[in-house]
Amino acid sequence: MKSLMKWIFLGVSMTLSASSFGQLAQNLTIGNAKALALANAVTADPPGIDAIHFNPAGLTRLKGRQRNLKIVAGQFTIASEIERTDFINDVIDQYGLEETIEEGEAIAGTVSVMLPFFGLTELPVLLAPLGGISISSPDNRLTFANAVYAPMIVGFTREDESNARYHGNALGFTHLSYFTPSLGFKVTDTFSVGAGIIFSYTGVGLDLDMRVPLPILAALDTLNNSCETDDAGLAANVFINLCDGNIGPFDSIGNLYLEVEEGFNPSINIGFLWEPVPWFSWGAVYQSEAKAQLKGEFEFTYEEKWVDFFQGLGSPDTVAGFFVAGLPIPKGVPVDEGGATLDFTIPAHFSTGISLQVLPRIKVNVDAKWTDTAAWEEFKIEFDTDVDFLAILSLLDKEHVSARSITFPRGYESTWSWALGVEYEWSDRLALRAGYEDRPSAIPTDKADLLAPFGAAYLVGFGFSYQWDKDTLMDVGVGMLQSDVDIPSGSSSNVNSEDPSDLIYNPYAGYDVTTSVTAYLFEMSFLTHF
Repeated sequence: MKSLMKWIFLGVSMTLSASSFGQLAQNLTIGNAKALALANAVTADPPGIDAIHFNPAGLTRLKGRQRNLKIVAGQFTIASEIERTDFINDVIDQYGLEETIEEGEAIAGTVSVMLPFFGLTELPVLLAPLGGISISSPDNRLTFANAVYAPMIVGFTREDESNARYHGNALGFTHLSYFTPSLGFKVTDTFSVGAGIIFSYTGVGLDLDMRVPLPILAALDTLNNSCETDDAGLAANVFINLCDGNIGPFDSIGNLYLEVEEGFNPSINIGFLWEPVPWFSWGAVYQSEAKAQLKGEFEFTYEEKWVDFFQGLGSPDTVAGFFVAGLPIPKGVPVDEGGATLDFTIPAHFSTGISLQVLPRIKVNVDAKWTDTAAWEEFKIEFDTDVDFLAILSLLDKEHVSARSITFPRGYESTWSWALGVEYEWSDRLALRAGYEDRPSAIPTDKADLLAPFGAAYLVGFGFSYQWDKDTLMDVGVGMLQSDVDIPSGSSSNVNSEDPSDLIYNPYAGYDVTTSVTAYLFEMSFLTHF
């Protein structure tokens, strides 16, 4: 049974992860062809069994026993470009340094996702079936439904030695709803309510090369150079002995590999649908936040220079200094490893909209949506053992670092967005659809980075619905998502700040950074009676 569950999760995640990438990828990985074609403007026009997610009150539109089979596919590209500014070039020339990062473009064209049983996994673009079922009472006033879908999947894999590796060689985030028992109830002939208990798996995997921000290491390098003179007193008598290790300002510290997950992360969906006349409907849905403490393991592998540096801290004077400061004494080991935890919240979401039959054959849907991404103020990773590098870094930034934790500030904002969808009834069997969704960025300009390279975006969708026979409805949807972000040097405290106090985390200080995300989506579904 466990082996079977592995392959079920793998098949589901392969399909969904290939279909899109993006920071705050709300609704993109559900896999509903109608919703994609209408650019997710479906709150007042819920799409079949996937109404479980979009508005569970819409389940009352389903009659009898129905099942849904979906096929999802897609391709995405994340492009980033890094360019030195005069600031960084002046530092390089002043100290005679050699920068290890090459300027230019970096492409991430494959997916990494966090999978139960498999961990952080790189996946190709694949196809796989998904689906769900619904059963209505004889009087059609009560409908039960269950489905498997992914409210959000985010992931990328960068090329080896990519110049963007200091914001992730690979990142995988999965929020997969595997058991979603939901009910829709018709209170009156014109008003319905619905609710569902959503049981989900949440996992985060990270493969991150790290280096200390430029202003700090530049200062360390200045001290370290005094080791080569006849009078090494400046470097040898500071609290941390810099004469061992020969660390430069552009050297990698090492690699952090992290996998944390939680298989039981419940939330609720509540929806309302009002249909007073055949040509108008109003809907609303609230999806609660889902909080979980993700647990797993980490491994921090140090570069040889840093191992030498930590081992050089073993002198009696330095050990005494650490003891007086109440800090753990660095072990000087090549690898720190152990358990890790991350408190993670899937933000709450609210959507409301109308569906209006403006002409006998033309229907217009309009939605307004709110997502509480301000819940992502920071991500704090805690370890069950002391980490040598963090013990050192905590001397410089006690607010974000301790020997057993590191906090990555995010500072995201809650946002409102809107979507517009149009459906044209070509014939009794065929309906054509198109939609546009505007997605303002939840990431302020001073918080943008390469780890979550997704800013303001737009989604364009097209598709059609075809009544194959009296018991079978086929939906097809295609979509294109585009996002571009420009991050001038010094403008973001999450990637390229030139302020020496912004230690966590700015490995690209002195660089202009741009990112672009493009996703192409294809989804097809069959809804049949059984």
